[in-house]
Parts: sequence; C-alpha cells; structure tokens
Amino acid sequence: MEGIVCACGASALELYRSSKRLIPTLLDKPRTGKVTGLMVPPRQFLEDDMTARGVVKQPYHVLVDGNHGYNPRRDIHAVACYHPLPPRSLIKIDKGFWVTSPELTFIQICADEDLSDFDIICLGYELCGTYILDDSWDGLTCIDEPLTSTEKIGRLINSIHRVPGIKRARNLIKHVHDLSNSPMETILAMLVSLPTTKGGLGLGPISLNHPVATPVGQRRVDIGFPKQRVGLEYQGKEFHSIEAVGRGARRQNKIVGSGFTILNVWYEDLIDEHLFQQLVTDLFRALGIRKRIRVTGYHTLRKLLRMQLMPAIKAYGSNEF
Repeated sequence: MEGIVCACGASALELYRSSKRLIPTLLDKPRTGKVTGLMVPPRQFLEDDMTARGVVKQPYHVLVDGNHGYNPRRDIHAVACYHPLPPRSLIKIDKGFWVTSPELTFIQICADEDLSDFDIICLGYELCGTYILDDSWDGLTCIDEPLTSTEKIGRLINSIHRVPGIKRARNLIKHVHDLSNSPMETILAMLVSLPTTKGGLGLGPISLNHPVATPVGQRRVDIGFPKQRVGLEYQGKEFHSIEAVGRGARRQNKIVGSGFTILNVWYEDLIDEHLFQQLVTDLFRALGIRKRIRVTGYHTLRKLLRMQLMPAIKAYGSNEF
C-alpha cells in the first residue's frame, strides 16, 4: 500500500516502551518534519503494523495529513496535522511506518485530560531517564541512553505552535529532571523538588545521577544537591542482601570521603507518615535550611501528592522494593 502510518501520542509511547526489545536502533533512524503522505490504512493492515512494533492498545493513535482527510473509525484516534512540523519531529522507522519523536510524543500526551499533572511529570522523568516501563518481569527495562532530555523537549515546545497540549507541556516540563535511574528515584525527586504549591518540598536545584569525584574515580549519587554537597540514595531491592549492603556502604564511604553528606532513603520512609516527616527533618538539617513553608493548606497538598504518587509505586511492581 502507498502512504505512511505514523504512530503518535499514547500509541507512540507504547511503541517506545517496546522499542528496546523490538526496535533497538530506533533513535538512530532518520527524522523529518514533513507530514505529506501520512494516512490511515485499512483496519487489518493497521493492526498488523502496530502489533509488529509492540502497540496493542486500541484505539490506535495515528498522525494524519489533515489536508487529505480521513474516515473516522472506532479503532483509531486520529490527530490531524495541516502544516509541516519542526525538523526531526517524526522518526522514520521504515518506508511505510513512522512514529512521533519522544519530544512531540510528550507534548501530545499532555493533551490527555484523563492524566493528572503528576502522571505527566512522571512520564517526563521516564522519557528523560535511563529506564522505560514495559511488560517485562519487573515492569521496567534499564537503558543506556535516555530517549530524550528536558532541553530537547523544551526546544520543541518553543518551536511548535497551535498543537494540543503545548501550554500544559510548557508548564510541566520545568518540573522534570534528567537522568532518573528508576521509578522510585523519580517519585523521590518529585517529593523533594516539586514546588510547595503542588505539595512538594520545593528544594533544589537537584541533579539526578549526580557525578562526584573521589580518590578512586567518579561515583554517582541518586539525587544530589550540588550546592550543599548533600545526596539522597534510594535503597531498593538490590540492597536487600548482606553482600549488596556491603557494596553500597563501601561506595557511599568513598562519596562521603569526598565531602558529600549522604542520606539513605527506604521505601518505608515514603509510605509511613512518621518516617517521612523524619526524613524531611533530616534533609532540611543536612541542607542547612530552616523549615519554613507558608503555603495555605500545605499539609493537605503534601498528603494529596503522596496519595497520587504512592499508587503509582505499586503499578511499577513490588520487586524493586
């Protein structure tokens, strides 16, 4: 068949989450901003194309050339585009199948009113981090390089206009940080760095996977406060054995020996109110900051934030804990 299928929005995200297994060279493919020729094939052809690339949820989200129209169908959610997009907005997987770039995918998903701001911010961390959520045994796959970065998403936001979700994307990307290593690091980073008006602690600037020079070479801290030389280390499942605890402790000794104060954080510290309050107190003390939060109803906002994020923790799978 002539014409090009282009997965976008939720379908593009599903494709990216399957790409490590099905299309490992995806980010090396050529890119374009042209939309001419984007169309919707017959139902069975579309299903075959999507399934082959790991997209199974219907309706399929597809980008179409709005200047040529399309017939509405129950199996598709079509997004019409009437003008060329900025260069590199679309990735050419092969001759007949494209996908929106990670940057454009983020913007498009921001148009989904069923997703909360916190859902979108979590997604931003994933796209800009070194993990992707998938259907593997523990719910995620570590990747060598992030799919994108906050800088790249920001550049596209500033160069694209009249696209659904653009205003929300502009407001939310500023709350995302690059290089999160896991969903739990994402949640911890959100709890400490989101503004107090959203229930966070409003602390920062922070640096994820932060490099620290030590006498034996470079080491990394999960969440670093570079100015105050303080770091947070999330202790996940890999620290449950005695051997692993020893390795983690020795690694932290090297970091502490370089002048960094390290606070260990466990899952229980995030779900138990008393332990979380103790963590907050210890963090403010380590940063040398007096705890002054003057947002009206802040404690309710903080509780709502944790209630929003904690169910997401379970969705990532209990094996990490």
